[in-house]
Amino acid sequence: AIRVLLTTVLGYLCAVQLPPLLGVPIRWGAVGLTASAGLAGWVEFVLLRRKLNHRIGRSGLPLSFVMKLWGAAFIAAAVGWGVKLALAKIHPLHPIPAAAIILGPYGITYFLLASAVGVTEARAVISKILRRIPGLGR
Repeated sequence: AIRVLLTTVLGYLCAVQLPPLLGVPIRWGAVGLTASAGLAGWVEFVLLRRKLNHRIGRSGLPLSFVMKLWGAAFIAAAVGWGVKLALAKIHPLHPIPAAAIILGPYGITYFLLASAVGVTEARAVISKILRRIPGLGR
């Protein structure tokens, strides 16, 4: 109920009220809808996690682990963005094939970096992929 109320109120404020205050066209209010829904989702997550921690004890991930994941994601996003910019200069494509070309290097970079910093799940994914490649499998 809190999420629905928060999404509605913030959505209205961000989509209808905020664009004129910022001096941007009203059509950019759609960005406000996305932002408000994301914020409401995070509020719901925090409230649910607090309730869960109260019931079962501390839950969550160690900060060092989260930083490894975010670091790998940030660097991988930079690689993907670089591929996007390079692709746009070479030959602009329809978004679907462009996404396939851009997300490949992003995913490879993410899994390699996450594996390199010791994320067990990333190592397992890479190991599974390598086993399927003839000559590399164990």
